[in-house]
Amino acid sequence: MKNILIAVLLLLPFAKVEAQPIFKWHSNTITTDINGGAITKDDTIEVKVSVNPNGTSVRSAYFDFQHQKDAIQMLSVTRGEAYSANAGFNVTNNYYPNCKFNRNGNNTTNNGRTNWNNANYTCNSNTVPYHAINRINISVSDANNLTANTYIKIRFKITNTNAGFPYDSIYFNFVIPYDASGNELTGNTMEGHKGVWVQLSPNANNLIVGDVKHSANVSAGVKSVMRLSVTDTMPQPTEVTNAAVGGNGAFSFAQQLQNNTPYRFRLALPADSVAPLSLAATTISDYTMAVQEFITQNLDRTFKNENINKGIKYWAADVNMNNEFDGGDLQVLFNAVTGLDTIVTPPAGCAANCYYTIPTIRRSVYDTLGFTGWKTLNTAHVSMATTTAEQNLALNYVLKGDVNLSHSSLVTEQQAAIYGSGNLVVPDGRSIDVNLNNVVVTGNNIVIPFTVDTKTLKLTGLQFEVEYDATKVKFEKMDINTPSWVSFVHPLGNVVRFGALDRDLKNIMTGQNLVPFKLHFSALQPGVDLNTSVQIRPTMDAADDKGNQVGVNLNTTVIKLIGANFFRNP
Repeated sequence: MKNILIAVLLLLPFAKVEAQPIFKWHSNTITTDINGGAITKDDTIEVKVSVNPNGTSVRSAYFDFQHQKDAIQMLSVTRGEAYSANAGFNVTNNYYPNCKFNRNGNNTTNNGRTNWNNANYTCNSNTVPYHAINRINISVSDANNLTANTYIKIRFKITNTNAGFPYDSIYFNFVIPYDASGNELTGNTMEGHKGVWVQLSPNANNLIVGDVKHSANVSAGVKSVMRLSVTDTMPQPTEVTNAAVGGNGAFSFAQQLQNNTPYRFRLALPADSVAPLSLAATTISDYTMAVQEFITQNLDRTFKNENINKGIKYWAADVNMNNEFDGGDLQVLFNAVTGLDTIVTPPAGCAANCYYTIPTIRRSVYDTLGFTGWKTLNTAHVSMATTTAEQNLALNYVLKGDVNLSHSSLVTEQQAAIYGSGNLVVPDGRSIDVNLNNVVVTGNNIVIPFTVDTKTLKLTGLQFEVEYDATKVKFEKMDINTPSWVSFVHPLGNVVRFGALDRDLKNIMTGQNLVPFKLHFSALQPGVDLNTSVQIRPTMDAADDKGNQVGVNLNTTVIKLIGANFFRNP
């Protein structure tokens, strides 16, 4: 029975599966012109269609391509390397301007014949202003079969269109191949992506380019999440696009925007980044700067503009937001410095996934804002209309309470204090020294003194912030030894913000080996076995008797707490 079955199977006819050639783009993105450089307008590019004969005698092919008729103009079609240089080669082309191939699931398959059978076009100069179809027939006469290589090379010119032109890909819609005898080769004759994206140089098509001036004291993490939002100008605006502005703050917008259209630009931060930035920005010298300017005002209620010497700084000092600089601002600043309040917070309902707009100002306005003009300053957004050419937009931002602009954009002509390498460095170089020592823990009570040398400076305020491991030690209290200053200590989780200041800037602290602060911790495990540290955070500040910020030099930013058992001999 088994032998009979085998004999029957041998007699059955088998269906012949015909191979078919495969055509595809050589690459789905082109980034260089014919000379190997980045693509800019007026350059010439070359795209290639490859063929894999797949054992067939394919010779000729009928193609349908779509491109942009004005922005990406077809220049030529030349032979490839899949056939010999002596092979007969002929190109015929028919051009259909203002036409586009309406893509759908039935005509974007890998079967060229299926795509042609289901092809659908719209040809209308009003509704299809940018596109064109090229039908290209390639005839190849060669005694030898083709090899897997480039079938044709197509050159295009990237014309000098208006900035922001809405570029589109070059599309390969279908191919109908024929063998040496003129028979159509059917089946899946296409492969891979159907479009080639022409990647212009990043600045080749921009409508708006610019930058956001960051403070060196804003952390890289905060900068990385800041975004520039672009909206329309409707009463209830809709976001058109946005861009990250971290790092050096550079941004650019091209075809995301339209020509000759007005837009609004706003800088924004995630809600959970706003309050920490505000706390870091408002410190003792912001308060003392404002106090000194206020209490030395002229009898006619005008200010001398010495401590607060720029209009934008008055705007930052107006923390009660009544468009005046007055005693109420001093109280709010004092509350913020001592940790009783945070000046900038997101509104209720704006959670971590919500972006909060921060005051955004043109740099030219920011730098030149007058001593009265700040009262009418619009910081909600910056308005700008596109044209048909590239324009520059330089943006700054400022935080309420940041009177010395330590965490806001600097005025162009001024320098600012910088937190770096554990120190606070001010432009004029004046500074105090703070000495911190590691602690050998012999019990469960730990005391960390802050020893200060004012180096002839007369201090009226001093502030620090420390971080510790709350699983190993607990903050208990702070001892204060300053001349009639108002002290503050504000624990929050495993961070303690503390300091002291003289509200009147009269009771100075000056000298060597001064110990204004002692922090007390208790060990949560046997102190003799403790191995942890207390770290000084960048939020430190100091002010002199004129209200001006002075530098702080730390001998270390890490105070090691080491149990005595680590020092015993075995």
